[in-house]
Amino acid sequence: MISNSKTQSNTNKPDSLMVKVVNFGAVILIIIIVVLVYKFFIVKDYNKLRIEGFYESTDATDTTDTTDTKDATDTIDTTDTTDILSTISKTTTIYEQSLIDMYGDNKRLICGMIPSMGGSSGICQINNSPVVVYQFPIHIIKLINGNIVAVFNDGRLYLKDSMKSTIWSGPITNSLPQDIIPLRMITLSTDLVSVLGVGYDNNLYVKSPDIKGNIDLTSPWKKVPNNSSIIYVIFDAETNFLLSIDTNGKLFTKTTADISSNNQELVSKIDRPILRLYYDINGYVLVIDNKFNLYQIHDIKWKTSVINTSRGANSSKIQDLLYDNDGKLFGLVFNQNAFMVQIMKQNNIFYLSDFVSLDMQLTANTSSTDFVMADQDIIKCKIGSLNEYISSTNDDETIDDDPNFAYQKQIIENQNRLRNFCKTRNNTSGSNNYDNYDLLASVDTNNDKIIQLKNIINNLMTYEPDSVSIKEKYQILN
Repeated sequence: MISNSKTQSNTNKPDSLMVKVVNFGAVILIIIIVVLVYKFFIVKDYNKLRIEGFYESTDATDTTDTTDTKDATDTIDTTDTTDILSTISKTTTIYEQSLIDMYGDNKRLICGMIPSMGGSSGICQINNSPVVVYQFPIHIIKLINGNIVAVFNDGRLYLKDSMKSTIWSGPITNSLPQDIIPLRMITLSTDLVSVLGVGYDNNLYVKSPDIKGNIDLTSPWKKVPNNSSIIYVIFDAETNFLLSIDTNGKLFTKTTADISSNNQELVSKIDRPILRLYYDINGYVLVIDNKFNLYQIHDIKWKTSVINTSRGANSSKIQDLLYDNDGKLFGLVFNQNAFMVQIMKQNNIFYLSDFVSLDMQLTANTSSTDFVMADQDIIKCKIGSLNEYISSTNDDETIDDDPNFAYQKQIIENQNRLRNFCKTRNNTSGSNNYDNYDLLASVDTNNDKIIQLKNIINNLMTYEPDSVSIKEKYQILN
């Protein structure tokens, strides 16, 4: 009896071990199947996703889509790439000099900000030791469909659905001009379908729309003549001419609406080098100077006005800006401790308002978001002008249903009417030079209405506890 019991026990041991092996193998197999399904069916562009707020970086072969035969790592020899980027890094502009002046002690931050120093490879050499470079956006724009496009610190383009999304897709095919030149910034032309970009070779490039006239982020970049030695571009809201900031931080303007026409220095009262220029929600101009300080130009006629230093600068050091629909600014704000610039948002609608992390901003504002700006407003503040876009859609009656579009269209029509009137007034060659009494009467009537409305508002403001902040927000009340 004892012998039979021992034999049965020994027989059961291999069976039990086999069951455990089979069960463990089944679990491993299920995990592998789940991973493969997620990778190849749920997220087809798995290798091209970037998670906002992540602190991991990969090397150059990992940050590029292996299926994209047109990307730099597939078509350019690595040695040639290093040589070209090394040559680009030797050309120091006001932007690189500003980074060194402000953050020279934080080598890891500077290394991440400049593609030629490590941002494009994901690895930076500091004191002969490799350091991981985080990946983050350094310049952002909004498209007419609501999507957000960004230049990352590797110089490539990435895309996400909205500012609320945390997942970026990219790099986009043909991100780099000539398949090798990292980008400094991107913007849209006034038609909102042509993409403009400035590379680290300090030249301007353009992506043309597709054959249907829609924006095409994957089309190849083409170099635009007469646009060299620049770091930033925006369109003049008054003339619709292209403005550019050169490598010394000075402003230049085109002489015609053609972006390939000659440049001439723009005479202004800005007393320092600047890195960025924007329009704010009220039509005033905002600038970021060579210390990454955000200022506002004192008068709405900014070309003949000075920087409003009496109010001071925003408390944050800022790389780039973009409005949200609630009228508050998103900022790419320098975070030295994290060695990067971080997307943050203002607490209030005012350029001097503090920028806080998105988590804190969402927690502080639990109520529904007020709608202040349409997407067209946001884009106009970023790129400067929508003139060509609005003119090209004059016959589209469905767009006229958009009150913002109708408002912008009416502004352009009024500006054109005023210019034509001024030309007539200044034309002394003919004998038919009459005063337009209908126009003059209309101006007087509107002025009277404005004065009356101001008086009513000022009377109401007497009992408003927040009258000071309201008047700062709406300069027209002063």
